[in-house]
Amino acid sequence: MKKNKLLLLTGILLGCSLNNAQFTITNNFRTNDSSGLKLGDNATLTAASGVDPNGEGWLRLTNAATYQKGYMYILQSFPTDLGVLADFEYKAWRSSNDGYNGADGFSVFLFNGNVTEAEFKLGGYGGSLGYATYNNPAGTTGLSGGYIGVGFDEYGNFARANENRNGGTNVEVPNSVVLRGPTSATYNLSNPYFAHTPLGDRTGTLAQIRNRNEIDYNTITPTRPTDNQFYRRFQLEVKRVGADYQVNVKWRKQGETTFTEIITYTINSATYPIPPTLKVGFAGATGGGYNFHEIRNILLTTPGNIRVDSRSDMAILCNDKKTRVTLNIEVTNDTPIALSNINFSNEIQNSAGTLLNTSQFKITSLSTTGFTASNLPTTSFPTNRVSGKVGLPANRSGIVTITGEYYPKALKNNESFKSVTLVDTSEVTDTDNSNNTATSVIAVRKCNFITNPSLPSYNK
Repeated sequence: MKKNKLLLLTGILLGCSLNNAQFTITNNFRTNDSSGLKLGDNATLTAASGVDPNGEGWLRLTNAATYQKGYMYILQSFPTDLGVLADFEYKAWRSSNDGYNGADGFSVFLFNGNVTEAEFKLGGYGGSLGYATYNNPAGTTGLSGGYIGVGFDEYGNFARANENRNGGTNVEVPNSVVLRGPTSATYNLSNPYFAHTPLGDRTGTLAQIRNRNEIDYNTITPTRPTDNQFYRRFQLEVKRVGADYQVNVKWRKQGETTFTEIITYTINSATYPIPPTLKVGFAGATGGGYNFHEIRNILLTTPGNIRVDSRSDMAILCNDKKTRVTLNIEVTNDTPIALSNINFSNEIQNSAGTLLNTSQFKITSLSTTGFTASNLPTTSFPTNRVSGKVGLPANRSGIVTITGEYYPKALKNNESFKSVTLVDTSEVTDTDNSNNTATSVIAVRKCNFITNPSLPSYNK
């Protein structure tokens, strides 16, 4: 395997590796740990606020209430030499009827990594989604050091050239994804409109379009919709193409195994030079209409290489119960060449890196989806280590799902165990091996810490 791989702890934010501009940063936002994050206004970690049990939380930017605003950005900056890939999941939903079919939306933004906490200032809320200029209050400037802002626009104003936003459409474009550009010291040049894509069925009135399940979930529900009901995963990619930079925005919905491209746009690097480092953040806004806007499982890394991402169905479990744990490990071939010889290995280890024995944890099943070939075992697991080879077409991903059982009191309370996955290949040159390793960490706690013991992920 390749050396000097950066170990990722899912749920714990890590600094990036600056060696040859390689970096990988992850946070699943499931726990109450806000280390490395800057949260402001109405934004909270639901595991810290008590909305969700610790280990089952989300980053909540807004509540489903009128005139809310909230933001979060990651304090760690990262280099841009090899490009940037931001990957995350979200939910947008409401528990009561707002009369507007959901509003306003949220944004994900990349901004200059040299901007300090003291210097950081959001753009306008409302239809500007915390990124762009705004007219309320008058003269509201765009995000400090903003380079790219992608708006997930429920109501339809982020694409519109009104409220002091720079360029765009003449009409509202609900259920759309919108790309705006860099912040400028010259107010009327700031955050120019670049592109937008309307999503889904565009027939009928604006109200009918807003009521369709595209950007947000429009069935009133007292609880967060399940992934089977509403699942959205987005990727924002910035990569060099010649002298310029190409921005690609993709998404994946429930029942889908591949991403669909939404926006492709080339930024002129002479007009809008990319900063040497960037940071990433999110902002959400409501008005008369509203939604919960929630983020989970963010991955920041470089595009164009082999990478792996590991996600567990839990971050914390009860030590007194036999617990089923499911790991979804995504292997991505983000190169233009089909690969048939990707090495894959996974181990279930204690916190010190020692393989757990089968009286502590037992792998019970393994399945694969999306690969052109796999010789990974599927039925017999004498130890908690699996290895083999998988194949992937160019620019595609496959998922290895590993299910196992943690046995009661196999570890001491307040200890943890982890799933560690390694991938590599000799078929191509991998420009960033910091993302060839992925780790999911699961903490072991006393049962009485659980605020909602009926949750299935704690008691399977």
